[in-house]
Amino acid sequence: MSSPQPASHDGFSALTRNVRRTHLPNGLTILTKEVHTHPIVAAMIWYRVGSRNEELGHTGKSHFLEHMMFKGTERLGKGEIDLLTQIRGGRNNAFTWLDFTAYYFTFASDRWEMALEIEADRIRNTSFAPEEFESEKQVIIEELQMGLDSPFELLENEVWATAFRQHPYHSPTVGWLQDVQGVTVEDMKRYYDQWYQPRNATVVLVGDFETEQAITRVTELFGHLPAGPEPPAMKIVEPPQRGEKRVIVKKITPVERLMIAYHAPEIAHPDSYALHVASMLFSHGRTSRLYQRLQEKDQSVTMAYASYNEHIDPSLFYIQAEIKSGHTLAAVEQAIYEEIDRLATEPIPEAELKKAKRQIEAMYVLGNEDVLNQATLLGEYETTANRPELPEEERGYRYLDAYLHRTREVTTAEVQRVMRTYLHPDHRTVGYLVNDPKES
Repeated sequence: MSSPQPASHDGFSALTRNVRRTHLPNGLTILTKEVHTHPIVAAMIWYRVGSRNEELGHTGKSHFLEHMMFKGTERLGKGEIDLLTQIRGGRNNAFTWLDFTAYYFTFASDRWEMALEIEADRIRNTSFAPEEFESEKQVIIEELQMGLDSPFELLENEVWATAFRQHPYHSPTVGWLQDVQGVTVEDMKRYYDQWYQPRNATVVLVGDFETEQAITRVTELFGHLPAGPEPPAMKIVEPPQRGEKRVIVKKITPVERLMIAYHAPEIAHPDSYALHVASMLFSHGRTSRLYQRLQEKDQSVTMAYASYNEHIDPSLFYIQAEIKSGHTLAAVEQAIYEEIDRLATEPIPEAELKKAKRQIEAMYVLGNEDVLNQATLLGEYETTANRPELPEEERGYRYLDAYLHRTREVTTAEVQRVMRTYLHPDHRTVGYLVNDPKES
């Protein structure tokens, strides 16, 4: 593993140095970063809409819309986006999550502008032919049902739905089956018109191009589009959890699974940095605490890991495990609590703390070697890290630098304080996936 690159005196890391942010009059944001190590360009467009923005009874629309964006426009026929990409030796795809939807292309640097032409077309001209809509609905329903066959996905859905009573993080990004079955073309078109507009989008370009020419081309293709309506604010705040919740999911499964989830703060919260370090101490690598306890000492699980992903609104810090035959969910759960208590109360060796912080930085630095990874990082933070509490110079993609700086400053006392504050029994939701041969 290569060593992380230190922050420079100008406050920019290797991730953000030479990134240029441009705003068009219609609200479209453009991030450009020239990287000339390889003749490749990654082109992405990010929309600030995900399952977080979906109303009760209308879940899954963000993900469904992502599928429809490949079904053609007034200019490009069905399948033509993928065909053009393939003919020119590129690749493309898209993803939807809680807070965003993003589309990406990678092309050789002599033909990458086609990605811009496609995105500039489908941002406002996507077709919603009824026959294509109904056909794609069946594809998504099958995808959703396949997810319900996935033991961890099934358990995660139930735990998130139990932990969040009011906030839309309650619902899976793919949506609930009845909502997807009931969505209409008119629903989807209204959703598209609300969210897929220049003022709600960020174009990200990383790779082998000339910045001025790239910005000129984006302006030619997107600059004439109206800004679109102001996106509605999401005002739902999840009330505090007042005691442990538990959920049991029954399924035919040879491997029982466990998920313990705690409410955790939103992106850029002052406590978020110490929680990231805690997740690394728990489960990154063979020397991590869960690996040493559960896989080496107890030999009770095939895998166990902790995860904390920052989102626009407060989300979850969770631990998952796959239980080995001959061991019980309850025993593994108790062992995890003992490790949580140990981390919260016993001194953390300085070398272990430093290693966890280096591992976080290394993950970002190593990801920086690929232009698509760079574009993804820049786009995600530009989309999610816009809290008004952040100084202007730290918002959007610049939050990457603030995040790395503050993570380096995390102390043992801070890790132990956030462990006691957030990983408290009253704040947790415990999910068991148990084998039940009677279930199907």
